[in-house]
Amino acid sequence: MKTHVFRSALTPVSAAALLLMAHSAVLAQNANASANAEAAAASDGDQKLETVVITGSRIRGIAPVGAVVNSLTRENIETSGATTTAQLVQQLPQVFNLGVSENSRGQPGGSTNITYGASINLRGIGPYATLVLVNGHRVVGQGTTGSAVDPSILPTLALDRVEIVADGASALYGSDAIAGVANLIMRRNEKGVQAYARFGVGDAFHERQLGGLAGLRWDGGNATFTYEKTHRSALNGRDRDFFKGDLTSQGGGDFRSTQCSPGNIVISGVTYPIPASGITAANAASLVAGAPNKCDNFKVGDLLPEQHRDSFAMTAEQKFGAYRLFADVIASKREYSIRPSAFTANLTVPSTNPFYVRPPGAPAGTSETVTFSFINDVPLNTATGKSKTLEATVGLEVPLWGDWRGSGLVTRGENRDISTSYGGVVNPALAAALADKNPATALNVFGGPNNPTTIKNVFNGISFAPGHVTFDNLAFKADGAVMTLPGGKMRMALGLEGQDITTVGGQTSGTFANPTTGEVTLKRRVKSAYGELVVPIVGASNAMPGIRSLSLSLAARKDHYSDVGSTSNPKLGMTWQPVDSLSLRGSYGESFRAPVLTQIRGFTNGGRGGLFVQNYSDPTINGALRVGVALSAANYDLKPESAKTKTLGFDWKPAIGTGTKLSATWFDINYDNQIVGALADLTILNRESTFAGTPIIQRNPSPELVAQLLATYPVAGVPPATWTLFVDGRQFNVGRSKTQGFDFEASTRFNDTKLGDFLVGVNGTVFTKHQMAQTPAGALTDQLNTIYNPMKFKSRFMANWAYGAFQTNLTFAYINGYKNNLANPVQNVASIVTTDLRVAYAFETDGPMGLLKDATVAIGAINLFNKKPPFVNVAQSPNGGGGFDPTLTSPVGRVVSISLDKRF
Repeated sequence: MKTHVFRSALTPVSAAALLLMAHSAVLAQNANASANAEAAAASDGDQKLETVVITGSRIRGIAPVGAVVNSLTRENIETSGATTTAQLVQQLPQVFNLGVSENSRGQPGGSTNITYGASINLRGIGPYATLVLVNGHRVVGQGTTGSAVDPSILPTLALDRVEIVADGASALYGSDAIAGVANLIMRRNEKGVQAYARFGVGDAFHERQLGGLAGLRWDGGNATFTYEKTHRSALNGRDRDFFKGDLTSQGGGDFRSTQCSPGNIVISGVTYPIPASGITAANAASLVAGAPNKCDNFKVGDLLPEQHRDSFAMTAEQKFGAYRLFADVIASKREYSIRPSAFTANLTVPSTNPFYVRPPGAPAGTSETVTFSFINDVPLNTATGKSKTLEATVGLEVPLWGDWRGSGLVTRGENRDISTSYGGVVNPALAAALADKNPATALNVFGGPNNPTTIKNVFNGISFAPGHVTFDNLAFKADGAVMTLPGGKMRMALGLEGQDITTVGGQTSGTFANPTTGEVTLKRRVKSAYGELVVPIVGASNAMPGIRSLSLSLAARKDHYSDVGSTSNPKLGMTWQPVDSLSLRGSYGESFRAPVLTQIRGFTNGGRGGLFVQNYSDPTINGALRVGVALSAANYDLKPESAKTKTLGFDWKPAIGTGTKLSATWFDINYDNQIVGALADLTILNRESTFAGTPIIQRNPSPELVAQLLATYPVAGVPPATWTLFVDGRQFNVGRSKTQGFDFEASTRFNDTKLGDFLVGVNGTVFTKHQMAQTPAGALTDQLNTIYNPMKFKSRFMANWAYGAFQTNLTFAYINGYKNNLANPVQNVASIVTTDLRVAYAFETDGPMGLLKDATVAIGAINLFNKKPPFVNVAQSPNGGGGFDPTLTSPVGRVVSISLDKRF
């Protein structure tokens, strides 16, 4: 494998840029309250340990300098209505549902998400550009990629808070932290038992969640155990009227397929629709050239899979004098099942077939094409699979010298994924049945019945795609004060880390009687060293008018990968507090993302790769579906991605109300060598011009290329007799982008002795620029506010009211309108506001309340007014579409729930 050196050390030019930024936009240290979230007073005579997990800094007790931490607290979690951690995090405006999610798989990363998991995609930059941590340390990735981390491996009941630093952080954490870091922090120091149940129902949809937590505390130690079981039903396309292929009634296109039952005979580009009663030689005269039969094949498929999840989490710690031993355990199993659309194909029928009919007046020939759907011949298939994660971390913190402390931890994680499918087409059997001369066993695609044994032989295919990841992580850190300056103590952290990642996967295909199995083992070793220094230039002892505090942070990290080379990444942050209530902050950093192991060497068919027959929406034929063939294979020449990130912002706490806070952050991200794969993008032809000069889209590929591909790779689906479209779906370093915008947040609380307590807040993201180039040399073009790209404005408004034992939580989520440039003419998609409401009653903690003592009962509604997704003129596909945008809106609609939370 080729080795790349993909990042140089900090150059004099970049160092000068850092110093210039530091002097021109001095910043403020974010006194982040979450740093002390776990420190609480002891109760009932038990000692409660103070374990503080900080996101964005490796130094104990130091909130990240120059960056802001966005937090979802335990209160947010309990009032959100989310049944999984992924659903919870997606409520943040900075998080986009692009690529790796259960209902949006057409964007980068979606093709490998074969088990319908989820990931955190900050800013919409990419599903692998956000690093997910648990309690500050790395966790094992999913089995089919070994990279993306599904945050829902943690039960929502086990979460104390979620902290997100939407800033490049590779200087501290290494690969994947281009867009930022999401830290899932578990509940510790709990005492007693908590039980939780929630049941929700919508139109043709239901979900339930059961969970329990038990916490123990003793002198010098504690342990918390959590278990959660969730179930969510599938959502079928037939249960949503806005999901359909024919959108002409709304001013859109007719994206229905011509692969129907009865189908269409196509000869030399002329279509002859087969009558509803079928066609035989006796009534061949009824075949007349004209408009084809059309049908909605995707309507019968599931928009969302059925999901079952069992999750367990445990945290424990024990102090031995100045020593502290700690441990975390995560165990999760998720099972899914989904019903795909009916099997369709463009079939080449030879004239030897006993049911063969040649339309009158058609040119003579020995075969013809029939566009056909087997929906009336083969029961709809159901694909199933599972994802299992088990991980344990054990660590020890020890005193060193002065206030320096050292810590070491070891993590062992495993993830096993498998996707299974039965009843797939067997191409040799299909070809044989079409060429069969015996009317008793030949395949009839002209509208007549078929022999059940023939159908069984043709649809006897199997597909198993397993993946197994093992992750070993060893980390050491020491931090403490270096010296005392007039502004306070200069503090430093130094660390070493090592990762061993092994990914084993492959694919079993063929038939039960003759399976073909290929297994690939991929290994990666990463060695890392980092340092962080915080310099308090001005502090409480030397404060002056206009400079209450001034702090500088410097961080750098060196990573060496066994397969793709080495990288060095710096980061600088600065905070400036001109008055006690105002902080100004900013940062500059360089980050990177190493290619996923399976992108460098794939799993498909034992690493050989494969061809997939797919239907593409083609603007050259008014958005109708064109049968194309896509290649899935490895790219040994992939290079890592890199980014440069800048932020500037402020935090202001005016003397208004109680706990009033206003903050805003400007961000600028320059992203280079972006890895782009087109395997799952079935709307790629709408951007065909942007791929000029690359081999990704090839119209009418040469017969030599087709022959070579067919001789090299196995095929899933039925390839057309004549290829009119080939898509190279391998991963390429072809992308670059420039993204700018603002995050903002404002909140306040006020109390009225008669009306109760009120808390109002708003947060959101405003993008001012999102330019992309699909090729390294291509010009940057504006993609902001266009379909499947970041929106210009996303926000959430929250209003909470507490009165006595009642609490009401009201949330409005807003997504602005945008351009659907996949349609011709370009469509203006409407904005949408959805409303969530929760009303809870907390029974008394004292008094004879029986079973309801210390219980909270709540009734909630997600999408209270059952707002349908805005109409989007886009074709259906296995990855969504068909009248709505699954990356921004949910097809579920209103879900009304009732919940009970009981503490013992």
